[in-house]
Amino acid sequence: MKIDDQLNEWNRFVNDGNLDSLSLVYFHFYDLLFTYGLKHAYDKQIVEDAIQDVFMNLIKSRKNIGIVQNLSGYLVSSFRRQLFTNLNKQKKTIFTDKLPEEHFEFFKSDDTDLMERENSEQLNTIVRECIGKLSSKQQEIVFLRFENGISYEEIAEMLHISIDSCYKSVYRSINAIRIEVMKITGKSGIFLFFLFKKTRKCF
Repeated sequence: MKIDDQLNEWNRFVNDGNLDSLSLVYFHFYDLLFTYGLKHAYDKQIVEDAIQDVFMNLIKSRKNIGIVQNLSGYLVSSFRRQLFTNLNKQKKTIFTDKLPEEHFEFFKSDDTDLMERENSEQLNTIVRECIGKLSSKQQEIVFLRFENGISYEEIAEMLHISIDSCYKSVYRSINAIRIEVMKITGKSGIFLFFLFKKTRKCF
């Protein structure tokens, strides 16, 4: 579903209460939310329940929903808050505005073979190792920005950091990975090609 179609369905739900439109949005974004949730919690049931809670809350609060320009960012942000609330209730984690460093793992999901399907095994191994060396916060920012195309402004608001910090974190993360790739392959451009291909130019 294209971005314009996503927003059209979303607006039908918000403006008219069309639950069929919300259902289309739900199924389109389910995999994204589920994958993201598994990077914070191993318990699949808690992740699934949090997704359900988000959409139930959307139905209840529909008339109070403001204008949404980036639906992906809006849903991920809403889901993130709900997941941490549910985790706190389950006493699975400590709820704070800032996640503990060990909390987010870029590759902690059932989709760890995604890059292997799209790129060479050698490059994937190198990039995976480099990303794994980033801090938890850096991994999360890279995931949100380059896996899902969420804007810097939305990420900054979501993670309670300044936009400038978000830009700097992305720059430092990408630069660190580029340097490691260059050390191993002798070519920095190969990583940039990999990144642009994967993110569909979402800079």
